[in-house]
Amino acid sequence: MAPPFDLLDTMMYSIAASGILSGIALWKLPYRASTDAIEESGHNMSRGLAIAIGLNGLFLFLSGTHILFNWIFTSPGGGPNILFGGVAALGGLNLMGFSAALFWNRGLKAVSYSAAVLGAYLVVDAYSILAYGMTSDPLKSALAYLSVAAATFLSVPATHSDNKWLRLLFSIGAIAYAAAWLYLGANTTFGHLKPPAPAT
Repeated sequence: MAPPFDLLDTMMYSIAASGILSGIALWKLPYRASTDAIEESGHNMSRGLAIAIGLNGLFLFLSGTHILFNWIFTSPGGGPNILFGGVAALGGLNLMGFSAALFWNRGLKAVSYSAAVLGAYLVVDAYSILAYGMTSDPLKSALAYLSVAAATFLSVPATHSDNKWLRLLFSIGAIAYAAAWLYLGANTTFGHLKPPAPAT
């Protein structure tokens, strides 16, 4: 059974939450690139963030996979299913990897490589949105996808250097994509809650 389309706005809010949490994590945690580990003083915070990020990742993975397997959008070729389901499933897996790295305090560098691949997927999605006029507002949707892609690419230097400005740049990128997806989520919720036109 297909989920209601309002699942999409919930997914958008989850993406926004992941941006906020990721931005906080790399800016506030005492992570050392040389050891690929968080110092002991940040362990409690990192585990709390790991749980929150992991829950968002699990939700996105399950909802994205559900969309792919149930093929809920009936347009020819299944483009929207791939556009929403595929990237949500892969993004959810990346967030769960990030969560595990924070919780067990190892492997953030490796997770950043996986995130960069997700970024490439997002760039292809953004190009496809513009090329094929997908979604109700292709330009805004493409920019939202690109905002996440930018943060995934920035995660590589942010986890491979102790330069605070690289970490700040990643955090700004993550918060920026959170704002973009909050905006999209709010507009989607508003649109989904609009009552149907009266029958004539």
